[in-house]
Amino acid sequence: MNRIERIGLIVLASFSAIAVSGYWFFGLHPENLARFPSSATFYAHSFRFFAQTQVWLSGIVLFAILAYGRRWGWIPGLVAVYILSLASELAGTTTGFPFGDYAYTDLLGAKWFDHVPYLIPLSWFTMALPSFILVERTLSERFPKVVRWLIAAALLTSWDLVLDPAMSFLVPYWQWGQPGSFYGMPYINLAGWFVTGFVLSAALGQLKIAEAVDHVSSRTLLVYYAIVYALPAGMLVAAGHVLLVVLTTIGIFGSMYLVWRWSARRASESSKDGSDEPGSSTLDGRLATIADRTGRYFEQHSRSFSFASGFFLPSDRVRVCRLYALCRMSDDIADGTDLPETVREQMLAQWKAMVVASYRGQASGIDWLDHLMLDLKKGGLRVNVVEGLLDAVSSDILFRGIKTQDDLVDYSYGVASTVGIMMCHLFGETDPWKQERAVSLGLAMQLTNIQRDIGEDLRLGRVYLPTAWLEKYDVTVEDIRAMQAGAPLTEAWLQMMADLEGYAHLAYRKAWEAIPTLNWRFGPSVAVAADVYRDIHTAIQRNGGDSLTRRAYTSSPRKMVIMLGALARFLTGKWLLALQASAPESAVRLVRTALEKARLNWVVPFMLLLIHAAILAAF
Repeated sequence: MNRIERIGLIVLASFSAIAVSGYWFFGLHPENLARFPSSATFYAHSFRFFAQTQVWLSGIVLFAILAYGRRWGWIPGLVAVYILSLASELAGTTTGFPFGDYAYTDLLGAKWFDHVPYLIPLSWFTMALPSFILVERTLSERFPKVVRWLIAAALLTSWDLVLDPAMSFLVPYWQWGQPGSFYGMPYINLAGWFVTGFVLSAALGQLKIAEAVDHVSSRTLLVYYAIVYALPAGMLVAAGHVLLVVLTTIGIFGSMYLVWRWSARRASESSKDGSDEPGSSTLDGRLATIADRTGRYFEQHSRSFSFASGFFLPSDRVRVCRLYALCRMSDDIADGTDLPETVREQMLAQWKAMVVASYRGQASGIDWLDHLMLDLKKGGLRVNVVEGLLDAVSSDILFRGIKTQDDLVDYSYGVASTVGIMMCHLFGETDPWKQERAVSLGLAMQLTNIQRDIGEDLRLGRVYLPTAWLEKYDVTVEDIRAMQAGAPLTEAWLQMMADLEGYAHLAYRKAWEAIPTLNWRFGPSVAVAADVYRDIHTAIQRNGGDSLTRRAYTSSPRKMVIMLGALARFLTGKWLLALQASAPESAVRLVRTALEKARLNWVVPFMLLLIHAAILAAF
């Protein structure tokens, strides 16, 4: 702990101690004001401004800690949290959702739009960031990032167990329209805190704030959290609500300690088992960058799939990264335009021989590949599926075009659907019906790839649209090159792209028939990946249908919104399947009808719109 951190924490702790002492001596014992009349005026002013001073001081101390050494990478996190929490508070104070019916008094100073004090979003940041960082550093190797965001949200919400009773029950900094049973607070407020905390943690995660503040020690952040927590806790103790503070404190810091011990023990056990360590790089120097544990290779080359993979357990994500590395390495060899075709053919043949030999139990010298093949073989995958992938990729080296729609389906099966089948085997999903839907998802994603990458593929001399389609719509390759060079997009071209998109959507719909039936380790990531990838078509539409000169992509804020919808759809599907297994068919129809009508409810779309707009503003 450096000198700036020590001074800042001492000042903050001293102020908190003085504030709690003043509240106990004068606030709870007003007769003391008569005994010390000279203090009456001072106390009246300090009572009005001590909460504002506490928030300002907490923010200044935290800023000083974060900015030490002229580090400024955390500022986007501050902006994002401020905007998102302000949006949530504005929704709460105007609609009662998601916190309940409440309003701020004038004790916290000037307000945004006459509803939310300027200081409140800053207060969210002062505890959201420490909660997020402490969880990230403790559990980053053992839990998916989405689970870590949920735990960080729970840690942030725990603070409210003492904050609300102190600041609305003991003193009137905000007031509830309909007082609840928990110290005047309705329990829905905790749900609102948890949801808001999750959104804030997700934003901090997407902005990679944990990396931006890696110079601040966990000990400093833990002490800071404890000091900020101590002010409302101290007020409650002074007022006699000791049991609430004791139970909450034990719950927060006791659970943090147990999780830390558990994580440390697991890390120690893992260090003794080197089976998952990144392997040799004897095939190519780039193999050394495929980091099993961190997934950096994954993140650098596929943002959409990397985003969806956040729902995997770390051990499962390692295996998915290995499968992605197999596909990526194969594509890199086939697409290496800096090498002659004959050299690429020879290299891919050698790579295929190495992969097949690894499947059959011969050590390849590349640990991640041997682990992947062993997992696939244990999962019951036949080697011809792997060979099908490599053969389809090799066809890109001497690309001779695709003649019919059936040829396109066959090509898509080789380069994409085989990957879906391998994923199924990695996660124990061997049912033929589910694998048939995995084939549909592979087809859908490949069609999305074709539409998104038409311009890039054309520069490589490849057109993956079937010749039969070009003839049907009376579009030539020369027409496509002319449009890429700047000519207006023709109606025939736009219609062909619209039909390609419709064909892809049909395949996505067929895939979604099986997604809710997938197991919990596998299903959420597939759901998010499918919907994020499908949204690329929407991005192309926003570009005016132009995928020849512009590359469409889905922004991180939009991915967050799509993620929420995909998870809701997955969970609803799971629930309906469980209900269908235990309830009469008429009850299922009734529930389906109710869910369809519920989509018209304005609250959820309104909140998603607010959050979406806030995230866009933050970026």
